[in-house]
Amino acid sequence: MTRDKALVNEQTVATRGSLGKRAGLGASFLLLSITCFAQQQDLTQLSLEDLANVRVTSVSKKAESLSGAPAAIFVLTGDDIRRGGFSSLPDALRMVPGLYVVQTTPHSWQISARGFSDLNNNKMLVLVDGRSVYTPLYGGVYWDALDMPLEDVERVEVIRGPGGTLWGANAVNGVINIVTKNSDQTQGWAVSTSADLDLGYTSTLQYGGSAGQNATYRVFGKSSYLEPFNSPSGAELPGNFNMSQAGARADWAASDKDAISIEGETYDGRFRNTLSFSPIRTTDLLKGSNLLVHWKHTMSERSNTDLLTYCDWYTRQGTAGEMRNRCDVELQHNLQFNNRHSLIWGGSFLSTGDKITPDEVPVSPERRRDNVVSGFAQYEVAVVPEHLRILGGTKIEHNGYSGFENQPQVRAVWTPNKLHTVWGSASLAVRTPARYESDLSLIELAGTVNGVPLYVEVDGNPNLQSERLKAYEAGYRYQLSPAVSFDLALFYNDYDNLITPTAGVPSPNDALLHSTFLNTGRAQTHGAELSVKWKPLRHWVLSPGVTELRGSPIAAQATPRHLFNVQSRVDLPHRLEFDSGLYHYNALPFQANLDNSLPPQAVPAFYRVDVGLAWHATPQWTFAVWGRNLQSEKHVENLDSILVGPAGEVPRSVSFKVLWQSRPENAKSK
Repeated sequence: MTRDKALVNEQTVATRGSLGKRAGLGASFLLLSITCFAQQQDLTQLSLEDLANVRVTSVSKKAESLSGAPAAIFVLTGDDIRRGGFSSLPDALRMVPGLYVVQTTPHSWQISARGFSDLNNNKMLVLVDGRSVYTPLYGGVYWDALDMPLEDVERVEVIRGPGGTLWGANAVNGVINIVTKNSDQTQGWAVSTSADLDLGYTSTLQYGGSAGQNATYRVFGKSSYLEPFNSPSGAELPGNFNMSQAGARADWAASDKDAISIEGETYDGRFRNTLSFSPIRTTDLLKGSNLLVHWKHTMSERSNTDLLTYCDWYTRQGTAGEMRNRCDVELQHNLQFNNRHSLIWGGSFLSTGDKITPDEVPVSPERRRDNVVSGFAQYEVAVVPEHLRILGGTKIEHNGYSGFENQPQVRAVWTPNKLHTVWGSASLAVRTPARYESDLSLIELAGTVNGVPLYVEVDGNPNLQSERLKAYEAGYRYQLSPAVSFDLALFYNDYDNLITPTAGVPSPNDALLHSTFLNTGRAQTHGAELSVKWKPLRHWVLSPGVTELRGSPIAAQATPRHLFNVQSRVDLPHRLEFDSGLYHYNALPFQANLDNSLPPQAVPAFYRVDVGLAWHATPQWTFAVWGRNLQSEKHVENLDSILVGPAGEVPRSVSFKVLWQSRPENAKSK
């Protein structure tokens, strides 16, 4: 086995997600799990202690044990996603404690951590194998474009809290790092299809092969169609969505010291939409391609480098539409001086350009290119080897919106023994102004006053500075026994320079309301996140999680104060798996959006219950059936949006999935 393959195998993780509880319903589906024990197979070959020692890379940009990571991190594995029966990555992220995940339309999601929940999600950085998918237009992520085959996801490392020192601007409230499998783990043919009469279908065809002894590859094609939701009044909303995509990945162990990965993807989709301030339905477009090359070079046992470069191009037509191209080159050097001292340093150059047409998002200029140059360094010292280590570093970068930015952090972790871990951190992170906040030039009809048309004019502000966060965190992990473990994180976030729109009152002779953006906002949030893993029996795993959030209205009013979720995973006789989950979301009070473009709204508290059964009929064939949202016929999860229109009702549904793999042993993490 080559050194690179060994490293990939070492980093494979197998943790479990988390769910919520409801009296009555929760007891029913958990008791159903208990009644089926006899001659079962192991849920996993790893004990909870082994799971705590899996390797993660997102906290320090190098492999380290999950239990000793000095950050609030949770790892969602490919097996977690499979056992949850999910058909999309955003839906699977519901399992992560501390994340608030809600759905507005079949393809529109809000995913946030520690407050500031919004369609833009502009304080959450998302990466796919190191490639940023954050758009500078409005500051956020197009989740509908991240429709990769879930069977190819090795793990998703989710950091709640700032990560600007290593990952750069916009990693303010969290980092979601999606890591796909090496192609040697997906050899042979694989065909999967799932269908749901109420939600739609998805189908994937994939083949993995080898080229000699040191190179492997895979190619895939995928097609998805999503049915529209209904509004609370019963009308069908224009939210149907379809997309086709294809992609490939190749991994080559060029030598004992060099490993090269090349991957690319292209997609083309359509979705129905209703433009802002208009009842007209339109068919919008999303299409794009990307290419990534990653070279790992080992100089010695104490020195190695990573070179990552990628380019992507995409086009979206409709509200918040854009044409964008982006290329990035990143270099990182890991240097271990001795057993106590190490250094990680590197730099990057990112260039991104766009073209925004006036009928989609009126900005001036219509074309803009922004270059971001950055450098970072982080030093680690083991004050007491194997017990106390301290990390300190900073990232300095220059962008075309706010100029130079500095994002330092200090982290410490104390492990008095293998059962206890205590960590703490102090960090500074920034969010740079979005393109529309800087360059918007919009005039829209907002209604009438005394029979006179009233228009609203919103102008961008090119002199905006970055939003700033001072974050203080502490955490405690405890392995109570081989069957029970706890992970607690506490945080306090202090935000300054928040970018908020101004509001004015028109004069009697003026039917124009003018607004712009200013750095006038301040806010704070604080809270706690707790996740637990419990194996009450050998073949049964429970993973509950609780999130509590408090803070200023501007930061916390759009996020529930209480989130609770729990998952149950049971292996049954005859190659059966019985899995279930429950989620609780606290109510959102009546509130108005920042620019008052929509009337005040509220979201009632709701629960979600999912139950599924999978049968591995043979090593090649798997059949699964899932019931989702069984607690009610339908429910609304989110507020209406000025960009995507009314929030639809998520329906109760039943889905069926079939998976065939010619070499199923390659689908398991090695």
